[in-house]
Amino acid sequence: MRFSFFSVPVLILSTSLLMAQDAVPPAGARPMKLADCISAALAQNPGLQASSSRVDAAAANVTEARSALFPQLNVSGRAMELSEVPAFSITLPVVGTQTLFPSITHNYGVRASVQQVLFSGFRVMRRIDMSESNAAAVQLDYQRDRSELVVDVATGYWNLYRAMRVDTVLTETVGQLTAHLADARNFQKQGLLTDLEVLKIETQLSEIEVKQIEARSNVRLATMRLNSLMGAPLQSVILPADRPDDLLGDSLMHAQDVNAVMRLALARRPEVGAMHERRNMQEAAVGAARGGWYPQLVLAADYDYARPNSRIIPPKDQWDKSWDVGVVLQWNVWDWFATAGQAEQARAGLQQAEAGLAQVRDGVAMDAARSFFRLQEARERLGAGSKGVEHAREGYRIASQRFKVGLASNTDLLDAEVALLQARLTKTQAQVDYAIQMEQFKRAVGEKP
Repeated sequence: MRFSFFSVPVLILSTSLLMAQDAVPPAGARPMKLADCISAALAQNPGLQASSSRVDAAAANVTEARSALFPQLNVSGRAMELSEVPAFSITLPVVGTQTLFPSITHNYGVRASVQQVLFSGFRVMRRIDMSESNAAAVQLDYQRDRSELVVDVATGYWNLYRAMRVDTVLTETVGQLTAHLADARNFQKQGLLTDLEVLKIETQLSEIEVKQIEARSNVRLATMRLNSLMGAPLQSVILPADRPDDLLGDSLMHAQDVNAVMRLALARRPEVGAMHERRNMQEAAVGAARGGWYPQLVLAADYDYARPNSRIIPPKDQWDKSWDVGVVLQWNVWDWFATAGQAEQARAGLQQAEAGLAQVRDGVAMDAARSFFRLQEARERLGAGSKGVEHAREGYRIASQRFKVGLASNTDLLDAEVALLQARLTKTQAQVDYAIQMEQFKRAVGEKP
């Protein structure tokens, strides 16, 4: 009988890290729990660091928007040399000739101006609202990125467990087939087995050894993938310290129905909150655009210390001070419908944001339901896989004993060996699937990492 290894879906190995049961620890490996890997990724992952920087930038934008509430102070100075011009003089009876505007060829001055917006058509407050909503949305995006990174790390961690466990299972199967081959050769010498029967065992052994080489390569690739997620050197060797069996006591949401799961996801998922904040941001944009219909009122004050001071007539070549304070009203009465167009664009953006919010809510509810059903499915397959290993192990034991006493054929024992290998791989797949689906479900219902 020829065993087609590709018929076992468990051998489609992903990337991650966890020590398989009974596996020989790699040289220089450092034991790490899943929680340790997640902590390292949250602290060092470049993608998450970029997301954190976007949060800082959005917070700075809020500070910038709020600065419009405070007075604006500008200070300027000047020092100029002017060309000579004729002085302007007049001659009056009694007083004689008086110079009203002498030729002063230098001009120095310092000016301080203060402006405080008193009314801006609500544009300043609406822009502050926009920046605050954007900052809240970016913060929620960061929480989403954290959750997704945790799932990626967990997926990688458990997938490497699968790769290492497959390597262990294949190694043990090679040992079983090697023992089987030794017995078969003894029977061959006694004339109880043909050369063809021995060749069947040797062929099967060669196929599994090839797959064992592939599995070990996948372990190396999985290690590199996990190191990449953690921001660690790619060649670091990690020894997983957790096993999927540790999660079997986690009864998260097992007793709840799908409707409760969807309600929980809608209340807690950061994607919903972020889209709601972006909808609020567009609503504030509508108010800011409509502010163009209103006048702007500004309190302004200036202080001049100049030589000569332009407010003093006749000008004198000396330092003098002056000041002014007043209220400035600005109103763009006619803007060729620019404000109307801006308001219409903002309203269209608000409608898009509301539609996007509805889509996100539907997508989150669907994702939560899908994760709920897949977690239930994974748990059921885990139970079936465990029973399959028990049955296959017993079948192999019986076939092996019967073969040694000549009561079972070589084909019967090969079938039992392949069935045990396939059952063990299927159980490993079920264990890893359950562990991954548990992490996916936590993310789907908005559980914070």
